[in-house]
Amino acid sequence: MLVHEIDDAATRRQFLSLIAAAGFLAACADDDDDAGPSASSTPTATRRTVDGAYGPVEIPTDPQRIFADLMTVDYLTALGYDTTKVIGCFDATSYREDPQHYLHTYFATRELADPGFQYDMNVEIVAAAQPDLILLPFDQIDGSGFEDDLRQIAPLLVVPTSETRDPGTRYGGTASFQDWRATLRAYGKLLGRETQAEEYITETDGMLAALSAEYGSLISSLGVTEAKSTPDFVAINVLSAAGERGVLGTILLSELGFQAPDVLDDVEVDEYGTIELSRERVDLLECDLLFLEVRGGSTAHEESPLWDTLDVVEDGNVVIVGNHWEFGGAVAARKVIADIDHSLGKLAAASPAPTGTSTSTASPES
Repeated sequence: MLVHEIDDAATRRQFLSLIAAAGFLAACADDDDDAGPSASSTPTATRRTVDGAYGPVEIPTDPQRIFADLMTVDYLTALGYDTTKVIGCFDATSYREDPQHYLHTYFATRELADPGFQYDMNVEIVAAAQPDLILLPFDQIDGSGFEDDLRQIAPLLVVPTSETRDPGTRYGGTASFQDWRATLRAYGKLLGRETQAEEYITETDGMLAALSAEYGSLISSLGVTEAKSTPDFVAINVLSAAGERGVLGTILLSELGFQAPDVLDDVEVDEYGTIELSRERVDLLECDLLFLEVRGGSTAHEESPLWDTLDVVEDGNVVIVGNHWEFGGAVAARKVIADIDHSLGKLAAASPAPTGTSTSTASPES
């Protein structure tokens, strides 16, 4: 095992070339040991060419060692793909250590190579895992500077999700954590699971339709906000910006017909579709129902003296949710829907005739 650090690009390229060469020689040795005279036809029979975001790429017909990211694990799960074939995942450790993460069980029960964040990865860890396919969505790898390094390790299949990587753009409605339907279809097409993708979308859309049918009147009466509290800041993901710069949670809230509270009507939204709140403007969190993501045990939202004076807090209508509201795919979409369903059920039970306010304590089941 290599334990030294590779400091310059030239040395890193040499390292990756050696890894690739070693893998090739090992494969040849396996063929010589296990295959008969017809072994020369095997490579062609077990590989196929697909069109990824960067053009045609030859991949294994049945990959056995996939290196992925969170979005890929999510979408493979939705497609019913065998996720035991995933042998490495960027940032896997953080998901494993977060018991509130929506895919915590998967990561906690798997030994996965983790090279860190894909835009600041330890590429040696990826190479050492010896993947036969590296599978990532475009918006989660393009512009990282590691694309060529990864191609030297294994076939790099980048799933089309966005058309550009403009550093100032949040991929409104196009990124893998926003347009989950299009992304799921893209994964399904590349992996030969188009039918499974459409079935999952149909079932999920049915959940949304059922929610609208049951709680339509209540939904139309509520002013709803989705926000996040981190150790560094508190911010609102503005519902009215969901169509252009939304995250998964606000996009689904918008699809269901929820409206932002009047208090946000005249507030300017930043380029990310958010409003960062000072301690003096925590009053902007006032609404009928607040979905609040709390990261790292943050109490930043409670540090303002205004927090305890908010009606939504006094009425017990603050719903603590996970990061799947901001960053998740097709599986996360169903988790968001379940959070909304449970919260509306609590409100409806407490106030059968919706008036736009409630005194229930809305908290999604784990």
